[in-house]
Amino acid sequence: MEEKKTVLNYLAELFASFGIIVVIHMIIALAVGNEAKGYSSIFEFGNRGLSLYTLAELFGLNVVIHVFSNLLFSDRWIKTMPMIVRNIIFFVAVTVTIMIFAVLFGWFPIDDIHAWVGFFVSFTICSAVAVVLSRIKETSENEKMNRALENYMKNKMTDE
Repeated sequence: MEEKKTVLNYLAELFASFGIIVVIHMIIALAVGNEAKGYSSIFEFGNRGLSLYTLAELFGLNVVIHVFSNLLFSDRWIKTMPMIVRNIIFFVAVTVTIMIFAVLFGWFPIDDIHAWVGFFVSFTICSAVAVVLSRIKETSENEKMNRALENYMKNKMTDE
């Protein structure tokens, strides 16, 4: 059962993930920004930075992703839908959302197959890293809870 979240919890999560998204784009801009300048609206400044428009677009994307996440990974769905199904729905929803943003905001030419292949490869890699990190966090939290339960049971036995 998850603890009750406040608006500040949601905002903290939102801005933490936005920070990660911006750092990833900064690294990409430094690496290939000058080559992508004129090709992608994200890298209109080359390796010199990200525009306010791009940052706003990335923030909007982040908000949509967080809505999907909070809907699919809430207690309501945990009880009725297997984790693998929720992860697949989340992955598909995020992929489609990014594709829509890419088309709407001209992140890369929609008729360039290389751009789409690059998108899917980079998105898959980032998603795989996120899954691995989430799994590590979940395992760590489960171990912590098991230790706390063991301590509780041990203390309960000595109290009786």
